[in-house]
Amino acid sequence: GSESVTLPASAGMTVGESIKVKAGSDCSSTNKLTINKAGSQTIDGVTAIILESPFAAVTCVYMVANKWKIV
Repeated sequence: GSESVTLPASAGMTVGESIKVKAGSDCSSTNKLTINKAGSQTIDGVTAIILESPFAAVTCVYMVANKWKIV
């Protein structure tokens, strides 16, 4: 079934730190991996991103208070 993960809370994060998330082999449009923000954060301006392909991966970099960017 679909899975979800949540990025770390801003407290304790250092600007420039990164988090890598990779989906498993069973990831698909019906078996999604959702990456959620924590608290009032955003991820490139949105509250969540969804991976829908086997082995899809993203790197999220902590930019400034409550803001993550996908690189």
